[in-house]
Amino acid sequence: MMNKLNKNILRKYLLNERRNLTQRAILEKSKRIADMLVNFDRYRQSKKIMLYISTKTEVQTKEIIMSAQQKNKEIYIPLIQKEKHDLIPSLVYDFDHELTLGELGILQPKREFYRLFPPDILDLVIIPGVAFTAEGYRLGRGGGYYDRFIPKLREEAYTIALAFEMQIVKEIPLEENDVPVDCIITEKRILKTRS
Repeated sequence: MMNKLNKNILRKYLLNERRNLTQRAILEKSKRIADMLVNFDRYRQSKKIMLYISTKTEVQTKEIIMSAQQKNKEIYIPLIQKEKHDLIPSLVYDFDHELTLGELGILQPKREFYRLFPPDILDLVIIPGVAFTAEGYRLGRGGGYYDRFIPKLREEAYTIALAFEMQIVKEIPLEENDVPVDCIITEKRILKTRS
């Protein structure tokens, strides 16, 4: 119970801190993060990439998606299956026309544009979060979607979290099923947690 309480306090605090960032700061930091990501070897080598669609206060991903598609990378958006507490990769061709606001307030593919694939086809998964440790552990929004999703990936698949430096914390209360990411990219550095 204490873990849940601590996680909720930390989540609330960091979401509030992120809301205090100006739109300009978010865009500037996001641009630095995007530049580091697109020059990162694991990203450059990846063809099939699942990428979250950012909310207003997260590291912005629209430019990353557009640039990836121009480089002929396949972009998959996580389709949230709330009733199953699951994520399914859905291939997206047209960012502006194929998406709609889902029930969790996150852009999702419209039903007529579902192109669903199993997680094991992915080379790279780019993951959001509220907080991260330098060891790659993450605090999400509390649904546990990514903790259930990551173990379904191939062993060679790579996971990268995008975060503002202010989201890196000393520790997060861990639970049994918490899965670390392989790498975190902030506007200041790249933290590799798996070689």
